[in-house]
Formats: sequence, C-alpha cells, structure tokens
Amino acid sequence: MRSPQQYALAVGRVCYQGEPVVAIAAQSRALAEDAAERVGVEWEELPALADEEVALKPGAPLLHPGYDSNLCYEQNSSTGDVASAFANAAAVVEATFRTGRHTHVTLEPRGVLAELNAGSGQLTVWHAGQCPHMMQALISHLFNISEAYVRVVVPDVGGSFGLKIQIFGDEMAAIALALTTKRPVKFVADRLEAFQTDCHARGHHIHARMAVNAAGDILGLSVDDVQSFGPFGSYPRVGIGEGRQVIGLAGGPYRNRNYSARLRVVFQNKGIIGPYRAVGHPVACLITEALMDRAARKLDIDPADIRRRNFIPEDAYPWKLNSGAVVETLSQQVALEKILQRMNYAALRAEQAALRAKGTYRGIGLASFIEMTNPSSGIYGEAGAPIAAQDACSVRLNAGGSLTCAVGVTDTGQGSSMVINQIVASELGVAIDEVRVLLGDTDATPYGGGTWGSRATGIAGEAVLLASRALRNNILEFAALLLQSSADTLDIRGGQVCNRAEGTARISLRELAELAYFKSGRLPKGYQPELMVTRSFAQRDYPSIFSAPCKGAVSQWEPVPPGKGRSSR
Repeated sequence: MRSPQQYALAVGRVCYQGEPVVAIAAQSRALAEDAAERVGVEWEELPALADEEVALKPGAPLLHPGYDSNLCYEQNSSTGDVASAFANAAAVVEATFRTGRHTHVTLEPRGVLAELNAGSGQLTVWHAGQCPHMMQALISHLFNISEAYVRVVVPDVGGSFGLKIQIFGDEMAAIALALTTKRPVKFVADRLEAFQTDCHARGHHIHARMAVNAAGDILGLSVDDVQSFGPFGSYPRVGIGEGRQVIGLAGGPYRNRNYSARLRVVFQNKGIIGPYRAVGHPVACLITEALMDRAARKLDIDPADIRRRNFIPEDAYPWKLNSGAVVETLSQQVALEKILQRMNYAALRAEQAALRAKGTYRGIGLASFIEMTNPSSGIYGEAGAPIAAQDACSVRLNAGGSLTCAVGVTDTGQGSSMVINQIVASELGVAIDEVRVLLGDTDATPYGGGTWGSRATGIAGEAVLLASRALRNNILEFAALLLQSSADTLDIRGGQVCNRAEGTARISLRELAELAYFKSGRLPKGYQPELMVTRSFAQRDYPSIFSAPCKGAVSQWEPVPPGKGRSSR
C-alpha cells in the first residue's frame, strides 16, 4: 500500500471536503464557532478526482504529487485453472455491481477529552472509542510520551460499528491543544461534522463472473474489484482491508477451487476509508449470492438446490478458503435446512407460482455467507500495527464477599459488561449484582485488544472464564484448608462454600475474605491465599473463527390500475 504523509490538520493542501484545516480552542463551543467565522482561507481550486475508474486512466490528475498514478494498492490472486473452468462451462453468468459509500452514523458521535496533569506529567484522554490500549500506544508514539504516562479511559459508548477503532485528525488536534495549553480540551463532532469527517466504507465497482456445469456445480469464479478510497486510509487500520476482505471471501461458502481475483484501491478526493461492521463481508456476499441466483435461473434449478450442491462438505473440515484462511468447521447445510423449514419454503414456492399467474409477484431470496470473528494475531499484529490479539482479565474477591472483574474491552452497546458479569457470577456462584465489572481504563485493566471483530466475548470472555475458574480453585483450596476437607468435595453456591453433594453451607465468601485480609495471623505459617488472579487468552489456532449464517426473505408487489402508481409490500 502506498501511504502518503498524513497530518492532523491539512498543511498547505486540502485533499477532501471535511479535512480539518484549523483548530480553535475557546472557553465554550459558541465562542469557538464565532472565532471560526473569523478565519480566512485563500483557496486555489485543484482538479477533483471523484470517480475511481476515471482516476485510474492514463493522464488523470495526480492526487499526490510525486506519485506516478492514483493507484494506492493492488492485489492479484489465482487458484486452480480458471481459464479451463470457464472454457468448459455449460453456462457462464456475470454481473457488474456498484456499492455506494456509506458511513456509520453512530448514535453517539466521535468525542475526546484530553487533560495533562502538570504535577505528575500524566496525560489522561477520555475517548469515545473501542480500543483503549491501542489508543494509548498510538498517543504515546505520536506525541513521544511514555505509555506509563498516558491513560486512556473509554466509558460506555453509544455505538461504534468500527468507526471508533481509529484516531482522527481533529481528535489528535484536541490532544495537541491540551498539551500545548496545559488545559483540559474537549472535542465532540456534531452530526454535520460526522458526515464530513467520519470514515466511509463499502464503495466498490466490481465485475464478477461465475462458470457452472449443467448440474449446477460451480466450476470457477472471477472477481475484479475497484475500491473507492480517499487520499489517505484511516489510522492505524488503513482501509484497504475492505477490498482485501471482498476478494478474500467472495465465493467463500462454496467448494469451488478455481478462483481469480483482482483488487485495485484508488486514491480520490473523497473522505477517508476505514473499517465498517463486518469489513467487506456484505459486498462479498452480494457478489456470490447474486451470481448463484443468476446461475440457478439460467439452468432452471431451484436456488436452494444449487446452494446445497455447492456447500463445503461437512466431512471436509478444516477447509482452506481460496484466500488461504482456514475454516475450522461450519454448519451451512444445517442452517439452510432450518431456514427453509421456518420459511415453509416449498409452500412459498407453490404460492409464488399461483400468485404470478394472477399478476401478483412474490420475491423469495436466500443468502448464505461466512463471517470472520475472533481474529488472531495474524490479522494486524504481525503487520506491525499496535493492535493486540490477546486479552487479559483480573478477578478479585473483595473483603465483603463481592467480586471485581477488570478487563480491557469496552461496551459499545452490545452488552459486553453483562456478558462478562454473567461469566464471573456463574463460575463463582454469586448473584450478578455481587459482581462489578471494570472496562476500558488503561490504568485499571490488564492489557487487551479492545472491542472489534466480534472478539469481546470470544477472546476477552475466554480470559474472564479462565481467571474466574482460577479464582474459584483458589477459594475452594483455601476453604478446604480451613474446613479440613477436600476441595473436590466443595462447591460455591449463592456466595457460600458448601458441600458439593448435599449443598450444605459451610463458610461464606465474606468470611473467607475477612480471614485472608484481616486475620491472616490465624492462617497456617507460610500459607497465603491468592484471592486475586489474572489470566490471559489469545486465539492462536486459526486466523479467525468463522460462522456461517443463512438468511431468507420474502417480498411481494401487485400492479394497480394505470395512473394510480404501484403498491409494494
């Protein structure tokens, strides 16, 4: 990837509408807005690159001086014998797809509050984000401050969808102003600013072809993707991952082995591109499933049947995708059959035919796809980005018998806090209101990767489980020593250590904690109970853990008399 120099504020040259030019600090937002109206900027109009295809043509204006083209990144890949597959096909279907750019539109916009403690030298940044430890590393690097003196706090965040796993120029400017003025500085984007400055995703112009035999087996697939980009990628997650995921996952649910793909990412005078929920997945699904439907129509095969024929066999796992990613196991056949049963698919098809004869048109859609979750270190860390694949959790038994759990992920509305609470409460036999969960504070939680890629439960939750089980074992060993019993015969239920067999309470967690913390002189010499434990977990076996959703949809429209328009449902 070609990556030109990117600044927090534009220096001499603006590359897209919404790129920050001047930062103003004032006692109130109203004063800052008044001051902004007094800023004068002398503009010299430059040629604009709005269309990615035009930007690739020879002689197109160059967005970045010194480059020989507007090509940001190119990737070509091929497996099998694609030419022979198309040459020997009974049918070839093809289509061109354009997916428009869109952005995240989170309920809570981006925001940051930075404060420097002049006495301790610590910089504290409250950030509406997803990855506190990653943000700590970025701020430390970019401002040349030791990580030990950078604290990032991420409270509950009102939505993210991938928007808030990077840092933006306006946020960096706010931190710089806090360091310069030695005053707390806050920046919160309003909705208009969000539309102009938040990163975008999903802008693709794709031509795809699929070759099939007479029975409906996929013989080959070819994808050519031109991805819309801005002058820069988001920082630090660059943005080319969108296109890489598209060509890496196209055709993914099916067993085809003849595949060719080309990706070109193009610099344009548009907003920056960054991660958006299920990066690239919807576009890959669109390509694959639309071509499957076209093939079924051309061969007069039921859309459900053609999918059944091409699913990866259940006894073929682990399965390596054409992109090289290894899939541990999937349940595509089971998912499809459940969807067909819930839809009453056979009856819907019969009714569809009957209605069509009467002039009523019913659409029935099916879509299978694969989704990458719980990424390993191979996704980012090996490439040098400060994005952790592991997470850690600390669980502590408090003196009053309650529990405190600290973990580095955040809650952006998906319920991370409650999931973690339930894991601790279940493993340690207490009510959920006896567990306090601390999230998203680099000074209070162990190092972790944060919340993204559907990893909070799968990776951080696993660390929580390991830590809770370790603490449980420590508590039972401590109780067994006091009760002159065996830990194997004890359990924890309702905040009490009890006999496992009959459930008779023997000693409460509160009493155990009081002995450990306040009356340690009563304990055997040389014995110290460990009532706070930390455990880490990283998913190492596969690049990602895949899931295989399947969906069905029904729509209907009926023609109405001329002049009355058309009704749809």
